[in-house]
Amino acid sequence: MSSNESKGYPLVSVVIPTYNRKEKLIRLINSIFNSDYPKERLEIIVVDDESTDGTYEEVKKNFPEIKIVRNDKKKFLAGSRNVGIKNSNGKYIFLIDDDNIVDKSCIFQLVKILEIYPKIGVIAPVMYYYKQPNRIWCAGVRRNMITSLTKKIGAEKIVNIPFKDLIESVDILNAFMIRREVIDIVGPFNEKDFPIHYDEADYGEKVRRAGYKIIFNPKAKVWHDIPLPEEEKDKARLFHCHNEYRAYYCGRNRIIFHKKYSKLWQFFFFIFIFNWLFALYYLRVILFGSKKPLRERLKIAMSYLNGIWSGLKWKKSC
Repeated sequence: MSSNESKGYPLVSVVIPTYNRKEKLIRLINSIFNSDYPKERLEIIVVDDESTDGTYEEVKKNFPEIKIVRNDKKKFLAGSRNVGIKNSNGKYIFLIDDDNIVDKSCIFQLVKILEIYPKIGVIAPVMYYYKQPNRIWCAGVRRNMITSLTKKIGAEKIVNIPFKDLIESVDILNAFMIRREVIDIVGPFNEKDFPIHYDEADYGEKVRRAGYKIIFNPKAKVWHDIPLPEEEKDKARLFHCHNEYRAYYCGRNRIIFHKKYSKLWQFFFFIFIFNWLFALYYLRVILFGSKKPLRERLKIAMSYLNGIWSGLKWKKSC
């Protein structure tokens, strides 16, 4: 495609947070460059969150056309996404985690829908497992504001013919494209309260409360390179509570999210009944679903309980 032909395509900023996954990152970058979206209308921004595997040097050497920013201190997912957005110029910002591969037409299919429907604020591709390319990982999210239970639409289904219609969602995760105007309205990700875990859920709520829709487009696809559920030996990893840091925010942020967004009567049932049912279940998974040494499992369990206590004490800042 000539430069004149590509002028009608809006600029898309692809923001990729990364940490110590150099090989997967390079694979993702190559899949983006193989996209059928005009290369000259793509701005790729890699945010290296203090990797120790030579990620920064490798990208600088092999991809001089890519903008790479190295955080001077650990910012985790939400903070790294904010750094990427701050350094972007596109009409649309495609945030994607480094352990994905994009389909050739993915970016084009996402942009196409955003150009047609102005009230769609965020659009995401349907996500499949890399190890089983026809098996859906996520095609949207539903959430019960009383129980706090979240459900990934289409999860684990084997599909040869994708969904035909656009799928409305309450949440975003892993890979999604945002309008610049939406970011201007709702602001950046809340890296203070949600550095990890529920950061995407919090952003999704802000987008929907600003009057925009969150949509998954079945014609856009990515493949997520994570273990299949039956392959995962550490079951705590499936619930993002496999180390002390993640367990803390797992316990804490569920409560904070529902303090912020549940109606009072919904929060009453959640905090007095379902939060503690989840706590018992998660503690069982942490203590008995992992092969880590007992001492380490106990530390993770204590971090999870400390997170719950921190969530209960949390108050919205003015």
